[in-house]
Amino acid sequence: MRRAAKKDLARVVGEIGGVQAQVMSAAELQAAVRVDCRVEDVRDALWKRKTLAKTWLMRGTLHLVPAEDLPLFTAAIRARSMQVRNSWLKFVQLSEPEFWDVVEAIGQALDGQVLTRDELVARVGNGRSERIREVMKSGWGGILKPVARRGLLCFGPSRGQSVTFVRPQQWFGSWREIDPDRALVEVARRYLRAYGPATKEDFTRWMGSWTGVGKAAWAGLADELVGVTIEGGRADVLSVDVKLISKQRVEESIQLLPPFDPYVMGHSSRDHIVEAANLSKVSRTAGWISAVVLVDGKVAGTWKHVVAGDAGLRITVEPFRRLSAKTTAGVRRKAESLAEALGLAKAEVRFA
Repeated sequence: MRRAAKKDLARVVGEIGGVQAQVMSAAELQAAVRVDCRVEDVRDALWKRKTLAKTWLMRGTLHLVPAEDLPLFTAAIRARSMQVRNSWLKFVQLSEPEFWDVVEAIGQALDGQVLTRDELVARVGNGRSERIREVMKSGWGGILKPVARRGLLCFGPSRGQSVTFVRPQQWFGSWREIDPDRALVEVARRYLRAYGPATKEDFTRWMGSWTGVGKAAWAGLADELVGVTIEGGRADVLSVDVKLISKQRVEESIQLLPPFDPYVMGHSSRDHIVEAANLSKVSRTAGWISAVVLVDGKVAGTWKHVVAGDAGLRITVEPFRRLSAKTTAGVRRKAESLAEALGLAKAEVRFA
């Protein structure tokens, strides 16, 4: 796979539906394996050029998406995700009116401001109960996520060790309102362009398993879909992509994909890329998705890395079976590309 030019960083991130960023170093590498850039370029796109945005989106997890597409993604998620679960309200001991009052107050507090979480808690919590202040301090951003889905909050540049939050409309200098139902269909269209053939269940899982999300999206795309059979199962592709897919040449490919890579996260099941016996090595406890070695589209092993100062990048590969000499040579070349993306002079690879 040839990497895209650095100038196309935001476009590529958008074409794959964003990169998952609860581990920021993994998100930077997810971009770097697809774009000829360094991790500093990803940071510059976020905080200096402002062509990328960071916030909570699909699956309620942090993502990087093109700044110009943020209104689209937030609108699509609002289409099916804005109902508050009674179980969650009971857990945090808030009534629904209290919850929405805080959501609005957070958005108002960020008007023209760049605030750390502590500063946001102090402003919004002033005059409110201690319980509300505790909910706002939640490490998982529970009450900040619906604010982000309404387009009222995204991440700003860190201040020391503290993250900051900003109003997207002001931070990026522009915003457009999009009908949530139309946005959902457009996001599903982009999803299929990147991950099809796929099912509406795959899309539902990718979006966040909100009730009816796949059914609504597929209904909106009904005139654009073509069904295909894969290993006895039905999946869909966009009709405009059928010819493109049929003309694609299968080429030998070796990739080192970082943790939480979109390729691994794109479908509800990973059976098509990982053998059942090795699935637990890829999809690990607490939702952790390992960095993987990809050979011709299939996961052939996992890898870890450390940055060892002057020694450069040290990668340890744990293959699921013995790798050919051609594959190990390809892994070493990819390791050198990763080292370059990290600004390191060399890479050292060990096969466990």
